[in-house]
Order: sequence, then structure tokens, then C-alpha cells
Amino acid sequence: MSATKKFLATAIIATSLFGGVSSASAADTKDAAIARAQAQAAFQSQMSAHLNAHRAIVDALRAANAKALSDFQAALATVTTDAELKAAKDARKAAVTAAAATAKAATAALVKPTKPAKAPKAPKA
Repeated sequence: MSATKKFLATAIIATSLFGGVSSASAADTKDAAIARAQAQAAFQSQMSAHLNAHRAIVDALRAANAKALSDFQAALATVTTDAELKAAKDARKAAVTAAAATAKAATAALVKPTKPAKAPKAPKA
């Protein structure tokens, strides 16, 4: 075995031990590895955008629920009859239900990115 082949074999084994490049992915072409890295970077970017959109939906839901609660508490301060109390409760329930429906529809509209394909495994010798 030539010195170059020994060095390459040692490098592949060493990097696979440290979690760098496995021998399976070392068998792939450079272009395929670059394409997979670009696909992974695009996926991570899309996933980050997806998570940020989901967080925004959750934050909007929490804000709507907090507003419904504060409106209800303000109405409780002025309630004098059972009918007014029932109207305040119904208004809060309607606001919470509407906020939940809006959040559910927005969450359903989100499209989760698909993971890129993994590297093909090298055949065992």
C-alpha cells in the first residue's frame, strides 16, 4: 500500500471516530457531498422559518387570551346583574374560541419542510 493510500485510510478512520466524515460518506463524490450540505443548509433555514412562524402563532394566541381575560375582568368590575355576568362570560368564551380557531387554522396552513435525503451507505466489503 502506498503512503498516500495509507494516509487517506488513516484520515478516513480518524474522522469517522471523531464524528466528522464516515467512511460511507467518504465514498461519495465531492459534488454529491456539496449538494447534500446545501440541501441540509436549506432545510435548516426553512425549519427555522417554520418554527418562527409557529412561535408567532402561539404568541398571538396567548395575547388574544390575555386580552379576553382583561376584558372579562374589566366587565366583572361593572357587573350588577346575573344577565350582565352571563353576557361577560359568553363574550370571553366567544373571544377565546375565536382565537383558538384562528390559531388552529394558521397552524394547519403551515407547511413543515421535508428533510433532505441521507447519504447512501457504502456497500460492505
